[in-house]
Amino acid sequence: MWKKIFPVVAFALTASAMNETIEGYKYFLSGPKTDMEKSQYEHDAAYTAMGLLKARLGNDPIPDLPSDNVTAVLQLKQYLGTDKLKELLEPDVDLADRNWHDIIKDSGDGWKSSDARGVIFLPNVTAEVFGTWYGTAKADAANLAANPEHYAKDTVQTSTGLASRILEGWNGVTTNFTIPNFGAPNRTADPFLRQLPDFPIQQAGDKVLRDGTRFGVLHISLRNVNGSDYGQLSQGFEVYASVWYQDGVPEDYLEQESRHEVIEIVNLSLQCQKDTVAASSA
Repeated sequence: MWKKIFPVVAFALTASAMNETIEGYKYFLSGPKTDMEKSQYEHDAAYTAMGLLKARLGNDPIPDLPSDNVTAVLQLKQYLGTDKLKELLEPDVDLADRNWHDIIKDSGDGWKSSDARGVIFLPNVTAEVFGTWYGTAKADAANLAANPEHYAKDTVQTSTGLASRILEGWNGVTTNFTIPNFGAPNRTADPFLRQLPDFPIQQAGDKVLRDGTRFGVLHISLRNVNGSDYGQLSQGFEVYASVWYQDGVPEDYLEQESRHEVIEIVNLSLQCQKDTVAASSA
């Protein structure tokens, strides 16, 4: 169930939020221009991913899959494995690389953001817990199921933060890229990043194509929130995710990325809740 709400203070930077109960927990989600349930964004992404994989597989046999397309595409990805997924999607990655280079060539000096926000009420997760979990191997393990258009992710700790190699898509724009420097935001290099002084936990990093070209910047911000601002009895936390691209990027790319981020916010936070409970019970 969901409805549109307009909290005045907590969502000052967004026009509206979608109020959903997901797996028994309250979520207030915003970002995409087209307001739909998170599950609809996810089914749409699964339709795209399944179509892409089946087209690349051709007549190759695949196992019997369930009727729910989100579950089906996850099982297919698990069946194929990371190496096979990378091999199958290589032509799509090549196309995406050319598209990103065209966007950069057509851009001026400005940057545009794709944004998604989630205010989340989970009994065992705070902004600090989620921020710590996000940098662990458990977050990488959750990646394949976090979005139907996720295909691979490997993260390592470096002297300056985190570095990740990622293969994922946004409505079929399937891109193989690295985030080599996910750490404290560098606003000297990237003055377009929002300051967000009310968000004490912030990390940012470049999105870099295989040839070393920077094509975007990821910025994740976290804070705890008062439950009373959202009609809840307990404290919650907020995830504010932004991906910045140069100003030649099509608006549809930004919309699809925003939907992608909403799916990730929900699925990763739910997995963080499960992992936190499991760790406390061990």
